[in-house]
Amino acid sequence: MSDEEEGPIAVVAIDFGTTYSGYAFSLQNQFQKDPTQIFAYTNWIPSSGGLISPKTPTSLLLKPNKDFYKFGYEAEDTYAELALDGKHHEYYFFRRFKMLLHRNPNLSRDTKIADATGKELPAKVVFGHGITYLKHHAEDLIKQQGYELEDWDIRWVLTVPAIWTAPAKQFMREAAQKADITNDQLLIALEPEAASIFCRYIPDATGLEIFRSESKYMVIDLGGGTADITVHQVDNDGTLRELHRATGGAWGGTKVDAAYEQFFIDIVGEEVWMEFRATNGGDYFDIFREFELKKRTVKADMQPRIVVKVPMSLRNLYDSKNTETFNDAVKNHEMYYQRISTISDKLKIDSELVKGFFRDPLDKLIEHLQQVLMVPKVRGTKTFLLVGGFAESPIVQDTLRGKFPHIKLITPADAGLTVLKGAVIFGHKPFSIGSRISHLTFGIAISKPFIDGHHPSEKKLCTSSGIMCRDIFHKYIESDESVEHGCMQTVPLTMDKGSTISRVRVYSSSSKDPMFVTDEGCRQLGEMIINVGSIEDASNHVSVGLSFGKTELTLEAREKTSGQIFRARFDFLNN
Repeated sequence: MSDEEEGPIAVVAIDFGTTYSGYAFSLQNQFQKDPTQIFAYTNWIPSSGGLISPKTPTSLLLKPNKDFYKFGYEAEDTYAELALDGKHHEYYFFRRFKMLLHRNPNLSRDTKIADATGKELPAKVVFGHGITYLKHHAEDLIKQQGYELEDWDIRWVLTVPAIWTAPAKQFMREAAQKADITNDQLLIALEPEAASIFCRYIPDATGLEIFRSESKYMVIDLGGGTADITVHQVDNDGTLRELHRATGGAWGGTKVDAAYEQFFIDIVGEEVWMEFRATNGGDYFDIFREFELKKRTVKADMQPRIVVKVPMSLRNLYDSKNTETFNDAVKNHEMYYQRISTISDKLKIDSELVKGFFRDPLDKLIEHLQQVLMVPKVRGTKTFLLVGGFAESPIVQDTLRGKFPHIKLITPADAGLTVLKGAVIFGHKPFSIGSRISHLTFGIAISKPFIDGHHPSEKKLCTSSGIMCRDIFHKYIESDESVEHGCMQTVPLTMDKGSTISRVRVYSSSSKDPMFVTDEGCRQLGEMIINVGSIEDASNHVSVGLSFGKTELTLEAREKTSGQIFRARFDFLNN
């Protein structure tokens, strides 16, 4: 099911996040009446209670034989129970593993990921299990609501950060195949784009200048793992034009969690903390579930202290391994002297110290936003559209308002579901984004007649067509160039005389104008073998095109005489 065909009966979007995951869906007839009539499952509840979440943790538990067992809160709670009984060692528990795809420059099909106890499994297997669970959960819910749909009636949409590399996007597509989602059923949606699409429909954005023709605004998608920033302009036809390619970094909410965890390590020591985490998983998870709620109360003018629970298991473990008690360690701690104190089973933390947990990711975010705002095409941007789970923290909003007082800040209600719901709309309307900015230079390797004194001698190649210079980078699209949705750039392909088979090698480059595909910064993305068979004189009538402007890149070769078309996706994972 391609995005050019008639719309699907239903669209289901899966947001497989760093910290939390979820899904949402709508039917075509519902979408036609009201595009915002989207059902997002929001009833995820941990066994410890106290928290009803619109998403469930991205945590996976596999049985000792590597079969699926639990996902989300159920995975965390079950693993914690196993750990209490010392039975967890043979199980496989994975938590917050999505960032592997962002951090790994050598991502491949063979990439492995370690679980909580260091046991490794292929990363694609781990991601595949997670996507399969969410897919089945969505299918079951759709049936419960009375809809009988066949597999081919559903278009699936997976969200990914816009700053992700092509290999990471392909990895998610192949992981989805393990969930029996075929390529022609699947669309990849870029998270800030999905957020931008949804916000055009919400009541508190209707009529605002942000969505008037020719207006421009910055989308700041703050998730658990990454901050994803892009700039859009509204075209006359209502589609969105990307003015600045997606940028960002690992400045999401997990950085705050990491600072909070380091705070506890500073108090009890790494040895105690690691043993506590390994043997008291339930209490460990509860610490961060409570902190997830506390993060939503941290703001510039908050109370002087916040109060959090300290599990008795952590206190007792510390006391058993040290001559001083946990209370004494808090009272006398040099780094946090008079900034933390205990009362009963709770810990009181100075608000300035808590705000400090947010400082590193927010400082990096602000510095980056200031740089983007200086780009000529971006200057004059007067609106920030702030979305994502991390955007729900008041201190994030307060900090941005303080640093950019002349820019209007819009944060939709349920900012953490904005991307997910926008991805559903994108599934119904894939052409919502009219153009995108290319983040790299793309082209193919070709040969040209060799010119003495101009071409290096090591590139000389004798062929039936004459003496040629090989490995020349024929540029299709230059980095930072605006590309229309589905734009197809073609070039005639010169095949050896009488040849029926040709190999097309496609490359990217971080340089704007590379000369050869072997230059520094160039990388082969993939290749396609073109077999024109018995077509007479076909070697003079083949053109090769690259399709740009979508969320993924595709290759097409056309034999003009017969009209035969060869299509291929790139293999970014073949290292």
